[in-house]
Amino acid sequence: MTADPSAQPETALVIEDDDDIRRLLEMTIAQAGLAVESASTGQEGLTQAQQQIYSMITVDIGLPDLNGLDVVRSLRDHYTGPVVIISARSSDTDREAGLAAGADLFLTKPFRPRELRQQFASLLQNVR
Repeated sequence: MTADPSAQPETALVIEDDDDIRRLLEMTIAQAGLAVESASTGQEGLTQAQQQIYSMITVDIGLPDLNGLDVVRSLRDHYTGPVVIISARSSDTDREAGLAAGADLFLTKPFRPRELRQQFASLLQNVR
């Protein structure tokens, strides 16, 4: 059986303001087999999430325009897929706040790309 050439690959959205981290996330997610789109601000990410269907969305807490927790809360108004917070903030309070805002997973920076791919694959497999 051959794959449908018109089928679109699953796509992830990365909402991250740091160019280097955004590129690393894009590469890591692409290696996990998903197409990747990105946004450098919370508002840009929210706009994209309303215009496209994503298999997964990653959000940084420290965005330049909106608090990432507010972005996650806003996403949850219309998005039911997995949301992963990837943040330099690593306290238990930050983790609890992220999960309470609606994130399915809270990961901290720095991260290992291989472990991140495994986490993403596991999360997507559970959703499917």
